[in-house]
Amino acid sequence: MVDQTRRDALDQDLRGLPPAPGLWGLAVTLALIGGTSGLAKLAMTLVPLPEAALPMVFLVAVLLASVAFGFWTGLFAAVTGFAALNYLFTEPLYSFHISRPQDVFALLVFLLVAGLAGLLAGRLHDRAEAARARAEALGVLSHLSSDLALATKPDEVLTVALHHLEALAAPALLVTPQTLGNLPATAVAAAERCLRRNQPQPAAAAGWPGEDYGFLPLTEGLALGHGRLSGREAPRRAQAIAALADQTRAALQRLDFADKAHAERLRAEAFATRSAVLTSLSHDLRTPLATILGAASALKELDASLPPEARSDLLTAIEEEAERLNRHVANLLQLSRLELGAAPRRDWVDLNDIAEAAATRARRAFAGAQIDLDLGPLPMIRTEGGLVEQALFNLIDNGLTHGASPVRISSGQNGTLWLRVSDGGPGLPPALRAWLAIPDMRPAPGQRGLGLAVAKGIAKHLGGSLTAEDGSLTLRLPEAI
Repeated sequence: MVDQTRRDALDQDLRGLPPAPGLWGLAVTLALIGGTSGLAKLAMTLVPLPEAALPMVFLVAVLLASVAFGFWTGLFAAVTGFAALNYLFTEPLYSFHISRPQDVFALLVFLLVAGLAGLLAGRLHDRAEAARARAEALGVLSHLSSDLALATKPDEVLTVALHHLEALAAPALLVTPQTLGNLPATAVAAAERCLRRNQPQPAAAAGWPGEDYGFLPLTEGLALGHGRLSGREAPRRAQAIAALADQTRAALQRLDFADKAHAERLRAEAFATRSAVLTSLSHDLRTPLATILGAASALKELDASLPPEARSDLLTAIEEEAERLNRHVANLLQLSRLELGAAPRRDWVDLNDIAEAAATRARRAFAGAQIDLDLGPLPMIRTEGGLVEQALFNLIDNGLTHGASPVRISSGQNGTLWLRVSDGGPGLPPALRAWLAIPDMRPAPGQRGLGLAVAKGIAKHLGGSLTAEDGSLTLRLPEAI
């Protein structure tokens, strides 16, 4: 379609035909020639004018008409001015008969000069109008490019395209198979062909029977429609509309590629997370399972010969390792739930009550562990209390396993609500501190266990954060959600 519009524009330039005059321009030109004639008559009654001055007066009117309305109107002004000059100011008056040969020569010279002047002024007018129309089309395409660059959704892209298409060829509409019934009857066939063949369908030329709308395909099952184009600049407007469709199509493809890239990135991250989790669990699950299997085997084979103290130790080892295995499985399930992105179930909770519940749970899980509480006053907030408790328990587990007793839980408020778990150890290594600062949910390289990864994921899931300081980990939550 673009090549065809270029050929049409070239044919127009070779023919050099200005646009046809409008009725309004012809009417104004008649009024202008009539007014000029009246003023000339009035001036001749007041001040005698030389005969050579009259053609100059009418020549001004011809130039005004040419500049205002174009070539054909200027030519019409030259002919009517010639007739008025002959009829009203050349002897014999009020007759088109010319008695003196010099008057014939003077009138012909006037007609020639007026025609040439009208031609030049009209061509300048037509060229200026064409340049203005092209500048408008280029301006539309320029603004279209910047607006499409800001669009982040397909609906925004289509809204921008329709808005700018209206400036080139109103009305503008979006066509899908579902909206064919809303089109005028004369446009349905062309729209169907455009959607089915994925090819442009131009509107019929002005004055010819056929469709009143042109259609350009964007993607499968989607097309842009516009009103019929007319005037000398119609081929170039069609070219601008084709460029608009190309830019819109490219913007839709860009968003589609971005969505696919995002989905592929999420898939790759999920795969990497699963690999990291499996690597972490390969050690953490093997140890308690080996202990449980060994203790159970010893009880089965040596039960009769074991003293009561050894049997109790083996049963205690089975219980402790089973509880440890249960925590690993719970963390794994919690991490899977966070990856699915399910929205948290928010209820009004007291964070201090949750901290006490996590401490009580940890004392049961780690017999003899020293866990102190130093809780300040906190307001009630809407969040998922079970997730907060799980995050605190994981932080306590980390402090008891990798730090030094006692573990201390404190709370406070300074723009955000915070719960801090401290121990007497040296704190997290630099690699884990750097890992907490990034949004990646995967366990850090070399990290054992999923407790910190789950706590970090819970903090992010609830709109908060998890930070590390010397010998402490702080869970921060927003005051209002």
